[in-house]
Amino acid sequence: MATVIVDSERIRAKRILEILKQNVSVHDEDFATLVVARETSDPFRVLVVTIFSQSCTDIAALRAYRTLDRQVGVTPQSLSRTKTQDIAKAIRVAGLYKQKSRALKKLAQISLKHHSRTLDGILRYPVDQARFLLQELPNVGPKTADVLLSVWGRSTISVDTQVNRVSKRLGLAPQKAKYEEVRTALMHLYKPEDYHSIPLLFMAHGRKTCRSPRPRCSSCPDERLCPFIQKNLEHMSQRVAHASPRHVNQSIKRNS
Repeated sequence: MATVIVDSERIRAKRILEILKQNVSVHDEDFATLVVARETSDPFRVLVVTIFSQSCTDIAALRAYRTLDRQVGVTPQSLSRTKTQDIAKAIRVAGLYKQKSRALKKLAQISLKHHSRTLDGILRYPVDQARFLLQELPNVGPKTADVLLSVWGRSTISVDTQVNRVSKRLGLAPQKAKYEEVRTALMHLYKPEDYHSIPLLFMAHGRKTCRSPRPRCSSCPDERLCPFIQKNLEHMSQRVAHASPRHVNQSIKRNS
């Protein structure tokens, strides 16, 4: 069934994005994929650091990438001829390093055999086909594919944990939506020219303000447009209305 978006939803979504652009700072150096893309313009290297960032911070992912590049080399040729245990040793800081080392060696071998040592060919396909082909590679799911495509300016939106949480709290995606549903909801609400900036803004907002499990709602620039905050305020009002004066005073002291 096609998603039906009314104009009022798009207007609200547009206003949310405008407020985030005005109030949230996005720095390329905070995102490992953007750092590597700027330094190398090599989709293979960007894919490698994106794989590192799975279940790992951007700081640790970039550290693993730099150590691997120094000790082994982040190319299909060098990775394909290096022992898996040596790759694992170099990327230990990235977490799940044994699994990722096996995936990298296999990725390197596939790139050499089928993609002429580069992934440029895949990125030239239409987005849906490129997403499918990328997900045929080891350790590449929809999010990793979307990250790589987005870095290269293709029309897609990647949805990580932060983007998922912020989207649902702001009422831009259904609460029980899975990855593709959140991605589709955002792509219906926004214009393609905003697709690249949306994940970066949502991630920065999620890291600093809309955190889990303790969001800083009092400092949220989208406070008036956020149903999550309004729901919390209503819940707190109901608790205060039914609480005894003694409990209210204790609550005030805890939050002061």
